[in-house]
Amino acid sequence: MKSTLPSVDIQGVRVHRVFRADLLSQICQAAESGEGGNILNINIHAANLAWEDDEFRTILNEADQVFVDGAGILLAARLMNWSLGERLTVADWMDDMLALCVTKQWPVFWLGDTDEVGAAFEKKIVADHPGLMFAGRHHGFFDRNGPENDQVIERINQSGAKVLMVGMSMPIQEKWLHANRQHLQPAVRLTFGGAARIATGHIRRGPRWMTDNGLEWLYRLTVQPRYTWRRYIIGNPLFFIRLLRWHLLKKNRARPII
Repeated sequence: MKSTLPSVDIQGVRVHRVFRADLLSQICQAAESGEGGNILNINIHAANLAWEDDEFRTILNEADQVFVDGAGILLAARLMNWSLGERLTVADWMDDMLALCVTKQWPVFWLGDTDEVGAAFEKKIVADHPGLMFAGRHHGFFDRNGPENDQVIERINQSGAKVLMVGMSMPIQEKWLHANRQHLQPAVRLTFGGAARIATGHIRRGPRWMTDNGLEWLYRLTVQPRYTWRRYIIGNPLFFIRLLRWHLLKKNRARPII
């Protein structure tokens, strides 16, 4: 079932007020009922993509639950006097979710990144969570249309996985899940982005004082400037400019263009 939590409209995207317990509850309900398992997240990068990409915005709005993964969104909520729960970065709740999978004996499948990263990710989470039923994995660099895509879906379905973790870039991962939602059998479908690279040390997280105070973006900008400068230096201010104009013009149902 779709989340019944309160939500707010951020630039045309419905975002739920989710705390960690709510997220785990949605995962549990979806795994046990077979409904409500399309669970996505939003940060400033996602909001900017959704502003420019109608398809992506629709996909977010059709998800069963959309939670906040980004301090910038929470800052925007505070500025607008909205309540949006807490920031739920995958790296902070993944272990809780995997522990739940061990307890409930839900098999998991990893789809994304390279074979090397996937193998390292499997090794780490199996070691960290004894008893975890790792149903299988596949790299994320496959033809997402045609026979190869069908083979990947068949492999996932035949694995018996209850939880599918998809780690591709945004919005590729969300669009792939949406396009294949009628054919995928895992009850829970989560987007992990680069979480496997963080878990395996291929990408280092910032120090705790930065991650706990909304500065993880600054750390990533420092260590990956060529990859992240456009997202943060241009994207962050652009989001807040759009948010302010959108909020001021919302009553007139007008949508400014930048």
